[in-house]
Amino acid sequence: MTTDSRRISELPPLKLALAASSLQSKLALALSEPIAIIGMGLRFPGGSDSPESYWELLRAGREAISPIPASRWDIDAYYDPTPGTPGKMYTRHGAFIQGVEDFDPQFFGISPREASRMDPHQRLLLEVSWEALERAGIAATDLRGSSTGVFVGMMNEDFSHLMKDATQIDLHTASGSGLSVAAGRLAYSLGLQGPTMAVDAACSSSLVTVHLACQSLRTRECDLALAGGISLILSPLTSVVNCAMRMLSVKGRCSTFDAGADGFVRGEGCGMLVLKRLSDAVADRDPILALVRGSATNHSGQSSGLTVPNGNALAKVMRAALKSGGVEPEQVDYVEAHGTGTAIGDPIEMEALGRVFGPGRSPDVPLVVGSVKTNIGHTEGAAGVAGIIKVVLALQHEVLPAHLNLETPNPNIRWSELPVVVSRARRPWRRGARRRIAGVTAFGFNGANAHVLIEEAPVMEAGSPEVAPVAPQLLGLSARSAPALRELASRYARYFSEEGAERRSLADACFTANTGRVVSTHRLALVASSVEDVRARLKAFERGEPAPGLWTGSGRRKPRLAFVFGGGTQRWSTWARDLFGAEPVFREAVLRCEAALARPLVEALFKPVAEAPAVPPGPGLVLPGWLASQCGLVHLWRDWGVEPAAVLGVGMGEFAAACASGVLSWEDGVRLAGAFADPVERAAPGAEMAVETPERLEALLRGFAEVCLVGLDDEGRGVYAGTRSAVEALQVGLLEHGVRGEWRESTRALTPEVWRRGREAVAALARSMSHARPQVPWWSAQSGRIQDAPGPESWRGPPGTAAQWSMSLEQLGAEGVEGFLDVGPGEGWTALGRRGASASGRLWATCLRGSTAACAQQREALAALFAAGADVAWSALYRDTPHDKVVLPTSCFQRGRYWFDLPVASVSVAAPPAPATLLAEDPEALMAQLALVEELSEEQVRALLEGQG
Repeated sequence: MTTDSRRISELPPLKLALAASSLQSKLALALSEPIAIIGMGLRFPGGSDSPESYWELLRAGREAISPIPASRWDIDAYYDPTPGTPGKMYTRHGAFIQGVEDFDPQFFGISPREASRMDPHQRLLLEVSWEALERAGIAATDLRGSSTGVFVGMMNEDFSHLMKDATQIDLHTASGSGLSVAAGRLAYSLGLQGPTMAVDAACSSSLVTVHLACQSLRTRECDLALAGGISLILSPLTSVVNCAMRMLSVKGRCSTFDAGADGFVRGEGCGMLVLKRLSDAVADRDPILALVRGSATNHSGQSSGLTVPNGNALAKVMRAALKSGGVEPEQVDYVEAHGTGTAIGDPIEMEALGRVFGPGRSPDVPLVVGSVKTNIGHTEGAAGVAGIIKVVLALQHEVLPAHLNLETPNPNIRWSELPVVVSRARRPWRRGARRRIAGVTAFGFNGANAHVLIEEAPVMEAGSPEVAPVAPQLLGLSARSAPALRELASRYARYFSEEGAERRSLADACFTANTGRVVSTHRLALVASSVEDVRARLKAFERGEPAPGLWTGSGRRKPRLAFVFGGGTQRWSTWARDLFGAEPVFREAVLRCEAALARPLVEALFKPVAEAPAVPPGPGLVLPGWLASQCGLVHLWRDWGVEPAAVLGVGMGEFAAACASGVLSWEDGVRLAGAFADPVERAAPGAEMAVETPERLEALLRGFAEVCLVGLDDEGRGVYAGTRSAVEALQVGLLEHGVRGEWRESTRALTPEVWRRGREAVAALARSMSHARPQVPWWSAQSGRIQDAPGPESWRGPPGTAAQWSMSLEQLGAEGVEGFLDVGPGEGWTALGRRGASASGRLWATCLRGSTAACAQQREALAALFAAGADVAWSALYRDTPHDKVVLPTSCFQRGRYWFDLPVASVSVAAPPAPATLLAEDPEALMAQLALVEELSEEQVRALLEGQG
């Protein structure tokens, strides 16, 4: 309990009431913080399955009204043109969402059997909320256990009407239907632990949920909220009821504010908003689409009838919303009206608007009014959020869409006296010095009223535009099946091909894709420095072609990785300098090593090239410097979430392997490296020879005892060192057997004797150090076995042979290691491993190689591991490089038909392809179908098999 909480708990009720009353002004200020809309997901009629397609419908002024589809009900059985006919409806029209019977249960971990018993309201809510979170740059798994709130507006339970008798009830019926379960299932599926509720406030439902969500955020009951509404037309009964009440339009269109308005057309829809306190959204660099500035809700009280709106109550709720947001009426430019197109409702609403927003308004700046119901019908429980999303899009595009179907203004509205105008055509709505604010109104036939104020997003300080060339960026995509991944890659290819794509921040897009999506098994990763490169790699993937900088994989579990460490050359490279400057984790690890060794490693080895000493550093600095680099890389990769299942090292790399396994501290490891380096520093000049495929020449090389195998070069050649005469003898011997080697001079010869002296010095120093049992299996490069109890004497002995090193790799593979991270220096282990007998199918990723810049190489290695199934701690990767979240393509659901009332012969789940078709697909598609097949009953299986015959 905090100190403040304790003080409050000790106050008597009357004193607490007095204290609270005296703080009302401060409380009002705290409760007026704007709420940011950071994500939107939707399904509306007319093919509107995204904000972009919804805007296109609005911008084009299209009407999405259509005849009632036969898939809903037999309209001829229910239609009668005569209003008042019992059990009949006098309309044939509505506005419908396509494919409500389709769903992707595997995406949400739901069995096909349960999916077929779920109300489509629940299923659509899952999909739309998931997309809203993704568009906000939030991975749903990051919200598990969080206080995220769920507020869902609903008013119809059509799904339950479809059950004809009690025999259709099973164990999934209760959880598959019911208003409360829709919100509960959404919270359950995402693991959310904030306030969760379904709200039935009739046609005001979704505006009321937004109001409640904002209150919950402002009182800090939750830190993030999903709010919106949904309405589907699955049964004819509600339409029959509406016709009995004369609510629906005989003409089959919404003619809001028109003299010929005769009611509304029922529409379907689902819209969900992701809401966050503005201060938090700014701090988290979220994509702020618009702001909820104020909101209020009330009831009409007594009016001329329960279903008739009360103009005074409507004006009251609008004023309350203005007060809650600290907004003056004349600051509001536009109101998205409820506008059902009824003879009573339209004049009452317009009079209330004039009463509230008219005083103090210049005649030259009238209040603009419109209603999206003229486009998509009355979406009932989703009507309010449909209006909010329309306003947000209009703010973003700086255009107010046209209000349709207004031919002759309703004569019952005092048009000449009210300072209002209906947007009968598209109107510019430009951002300028005046803040753009709009109101959204809703009132339900139960008397519930709501009003929400939406303000344009604040202008955030823009980051510096990217100037080519930019640092290579890693983009990781994933999906639950191969077809879904192909579709997702196509979406991203289109995204990066859109007009203005070159001006988008590639770094921000990659950051959002990597941190704001739930990772699945089928994966694609690419590394690119420009939008053009990204586009080219995605197009190559679509064509099924390999491409540089592109990796794919479909592992169902993360691979077991071994970290392998090279022996270390005496020549320093600039590789590690990039990492020292760019990666704080790497830099801190190197600095700790430098402090432990008390030698100027950073000054000599890690400074920028322009500041590097003119005289090349000797082995006394280079060899422990490589150990410090390996230390930095291990810390960096572990920080990124990549852990070794085993370690293996040769030469100087043995010290790194011991430290990575937990046998020694890195500080002790660098001291041992320094002890070994001292005799090398004092050694006389000599020579080295690089020998091809040394693992196949063991018998021949065994005869040259005066040379020492010190490591592998980047091509996997064995590097043998010794005196000049010893290396010359080796060269002659090899030539006699037709083997060529590459000769090079060495300022200090690491002869077998120098090796022995170095190892003796290491063993002597190691006696003062504690050797722990390995926490990660440490494999010996000499024996090919795990070192269970290493001690000081373990450091004695020869370096071993290339054949032994190769055998150790094979043994690691036999023990279940599926991939290798070559920590370097160089990529000698990689070259050796790819020549091995079991190289096929193994993953090799390299940290430090050739001419590739070290930072770019880490991204490429990480891309390869991610594509293979490795877990990546993306947040750590971006910890020190802040990025803005941007709106990106969303996941691709692989839907099939799931409907409970299908006859058995046609199967109540999505029918899988015939076996021949399955086998023709790739293996991953086959695996994706097995879960569906397992859910089929024997009768269903027989029906499918008979259908194939």
